[in-house]
Formats: sequence, C-alpha cells, structure tokens
Amino acid sequence: MNPAIEAIKSRRSVRKMKPDPPLTREQVETIIEAAVWAPNHYLTEPWRFVVLMGDERAKLGDAMSKALVATSSPTPEQLDIQRKRPLNASVIIALISSPKSDPKVVPQEEMVAAGAALQNMLLAAHSLGLGAMVRTGSHAYSEVIRKFFGMTEVERLVGLVYLGHILEPPPPGKRSGIAEKVTWRA
Repeated sequence: MNPAIEAIKSRRSVRKMKPDPPLTREQVETIIEAAVWAPNHYLTEPWRFVVLMGDERAKLGDAMSKALVATSSPTPEQLDIQRKRPLNASVIIALISSPKSDPKVVPQEEMVAAGAALQNMLLAAHSLGLGAMVRTGSHAYSEVIRKFFGMTEVERLVGLVYLGHILEPPPPGKRSGIAEKVTWRA
C-alpha cells in the first residue's frame, strides 16, 4: 500500500501515554514543522502554536478546571480529572487559528487550513512512533482558555494536541465504506 495512505489509515488517537521521558525539542519542532506545511490560501499560514511542557501542563489543568466551572456545573471528580489530564502527556501543543486580515482571505478557509495543519501534526507524531491525541470539549473554547493562551478576538483554538510515548497502543480503527457517502455525477 502507498505509505502516505497507510499512515492515514493506521494513525489512531492514543489515550494512554507515558508523561516521561519527555519528548525532545527536536521531536516537537519536527511535528510543528509538518504543521506549517499544510496547504493554505494565499500562503497566509493562519496559525500559531503554544508548546506546554513541565509545570505549564499543570497550569493548563488548572485553567481547564476553571473553564469547566465557568461553563457547567462539574462534580469534584470531574474537576480533578480536568486538573490532572494534561499531566498524562509529555507535551501539549495548542494549535490556534490566527486568521490574517486581508479582504481577499475567506475566514472559513483560514480555519480549514488550520485543520489541515492539525492533521499534519497527528501524522508527523505517528511517523515518529509517538502517541498523539486532540482534546478540547466545550469548555476549551471559553474565555478562561482564551486568556490562558493570550488569544486575540479573531483567534480560535483548533485543538490541544497531547503528545507522548505510547503506553498502550490503541485498537485498530474501523470506518464504514464510502458507498453511502459519495455521489457520482457525470
């Protein structure tokens, strides 16, 4: 099978990662480098990244638990899970859509480009033998998290990419066939 298609079909979200040993700076930069090669209209590169390591992961956990309180009525157990979750990954990269202000740029296309950057990150991590998973949840889009990442009015969080060494491989994936999803017109 074609290696690119094999990578797409074999990549899975890894839920169980080892927080240690930490990833190297070179590994993280390789993953971000893959992201910035995503296609984007007018070569605007409408994204930015915030890399969280060490104690910054705990600060994200605190912010996520505060965001959960601001958007719902969580139980103490849910707050504890939110607070500890970032510690399960060696590195977390926040991918933020940062659209450019230009009359010829369509905002929707900037977000789609950021989504392509996200996929490139996941495939790059997979190619390096690392585990990766995107986490958000409605509270991840709250004002608390926007402030935590210093987001401008036009910026949007695309996802929090959790990265680490694989502790437990995920089960193989399944997808339905394309027959019900494709309309052929000639």
